[in-house]
Amino acid sequence: MEEQNVPPSHSEGSPFEKSVKKRKPGIVYLSTIPPNMNVTKIREYFGKFGELDRVFLQAAENDRLKGNKGKVKKFKKRLHFTEGWIEFKSKRKAKQMHLYLNNQPVGGKKSNSYYDMLWNIKYLPRFKWAYLKQRLEYEREVYRQRMGAEISQVRRETDHFIKASEISEKKKKKEAKAKKQKENIGNKQDDDIKSQNTGTTGSGNMFVFKQKETEDVMISKKEERKKKNDKFKTMIAEKKKKRREMKNKKREMMKKPEEDFLSSVFVGSTK
Repeated sequence: MEEQNVPPSHSEGSPFEKSVKKRKPGIVYLSTIPPNMNVTKIREYFGKFGELDRVFLQAAENDRLKGNKGKVKKFKKRLHFTEGWIEFKSKRKAKQMHLYLNNQPVGGKKSNSYYDMLWNIKYLPRFKWAYLKQRLEYEREVYRQRMGAEISQVRRETDHFIKASEISEKKKKKEAKAKKQKENIGNKQDDDIKSQNTGTTGSGNMFVFKQKETEDVMISKKEERKKKNDKFKTMIAEKKKKRREMKNKKREMMKKPEEDFLSSVFVGSTK
């Protein structure tokens, strides 16, 4: 019998059924970063140990403040990073690199400033890149809140200083006015005293002290005032009498011509 050509069946040991395993990424933490090292140099250095996915380096606070002022280009080469995170595409490569480089010198050229520095590397198990984003967002929010609190405090201090300065200026003006008034009053008193002294003694160097009036003088002045008041009252009464007399005379004069006219009319009719 002829052998029939049966197509090969996918048996259990065939390579088609083997599912391709996805490589889990591994993240490594760098607690210290040598000076004059940036993201490109880190990628070149650690790319020898495996494929890299993402790299993040935390810049120092002073460098961040300088970069925010619009002068980023001048400070890019001088940026100093304090810590960093490197994501390897393979978890195994990340672990191997951690075991191989931890507490080892950076190396490179002897002229480099970081030639004798040691790497301080830690592998972060069960750590995801999303956790790092959350942490960075939290730090940024905390930084914004802190800056907002500082700005509000500075504004309060400036407002308080302005109000205090305005109050002090008002007080100074009031004090100056009070001093001027006191000086004017004192000058007026001095002028009055000088005029009295010059009028009595003829010399402005002598002071004249007025003596209180006696009871007899007070009584005589009261009597004089009463006499003046009585005279004034009598004058007013006489004026009122004269006015009344004038009014009565006018009334009598108005009545006489009417009586004469009536008498003439009646007398003519009798004739």
